[in-house]
Amino acid sequence: MMSYSFTWSSYKQNIVTYWKEVKENKTLGMTMYEDPVEEELLYYAKKSVVIIIPAFLLSLFFGVCKGIYDYRHTGGVGKLTGKGSTWVLQSVPDFFFIMVIQMFMFFCMKNDIWKPDIYGDEEWYNVFLPILYLCMYPIAIIARLTAEALEEEETADYIRTARSKGAKDWAVIWKHALLNCWPKLLQHLMPIALIIMSAMFVVEYLSMYRGIGTRLIRALQFNGWFYAGEPMVMDTAAIIGFSLLLMAILLIFQWLQEILTFFLVPVRKEDNK
Repeated sequence: MMSYSFTWSSYKQNIVTYWKEVKENKTLGMTMYEDPVEEELLYYAKKSVVIIIPAFLLSLFFGVCKGIYDYRHTGGVGKLTGKGSTWVLQSVPDFFFIMVIQMFMFFCMKNDIWKPDIYGDEEWYNVFLPILYLCMYPIAIIARLTAEALEEEETADYIRTARSKGAKDWAVIWKHALLNCWPKLLQHLMPIALIIMSAMFVVEYLSMYRGIGTRLIRALQFNGWFYAGEPMVMDTAAIIGFSLLLMAILLIFQWLQEILTFFLVPVRKEDNK
């Protein structure tokens, strides 16, 4: 019979003991490989930041562009390539697209059409596929939000006035409507960041890219086999260190959202009264 005994006093003592060691030794601890946690945090953080930041920026840019395209093409074939494709990207799990892309590359390799290096992080171009994988779902989300925001602004008086004066359609969208859509879009930056950070684990695992996700999975050391009565072996120091690192990255995204809101969202006079 397996059993587990938990007490709040023991839990508190574990926390106190850990932070005492951190304060005395000036380190987050040693990993299972007898390396300082800080060294591994720095190494794997560089690997993941190289794919997270570009994926986030590309998601914003192409998501907004795709949303404008969806807004302008609401009928006929344009509806299929616009909102139809956005709906497909939102509905199908991202790991399914990853498997389809990898199967296509396997086909190319098998038939000597193209032999790309799709796994690992040894080559400089190994970052492109993980960035692509991380972008797919956020682009669809931002595209839908952008199209909905533009549709809400369509009946506004300033839009009608700009069009009555002969302003071109692209100028009305980029110079007028989109500026008033930023407050609605910026509210979703943190959810987009969370989506990218969550997908990072799956993407790095499936592409065998050695970043924060794969290192944290390895730290858990769960391979599907364990024996009754024996504790699961986990790299506790690494788990705590990488968890703190993930929270720090999310905090940076929160600061980025506040900075963009300050510069892109105009403060109206009535808001300061």
